[in-house]
Amino acid sequence: MHAQIHTLPNCQWCQKAKKLCDAFGIVYTEVNGKHADWPTVPFIVLDGEPIGGFTEFAQRCRKL
Repeated sequence: MHAQIHTLPNCQWCQKAKKLCDAFGIVYTEVNGKHADWPTVPFIVLDGEPIGGFTEFAQRCRKL
């Protein structure tokens, strides 16, 4: 699995999303800046599928 995580510096939820990736063995690429279609950071795309923010990503990880 591969995730793309849109982040901003000093964002605690972005840090948590990256730690969640590490915990589940998901390789990620960090993109600095907000995504045009999402109002907050992080915004996560998993294997090409837009997931949403940290909450949505955490819910998806629970199903893995």
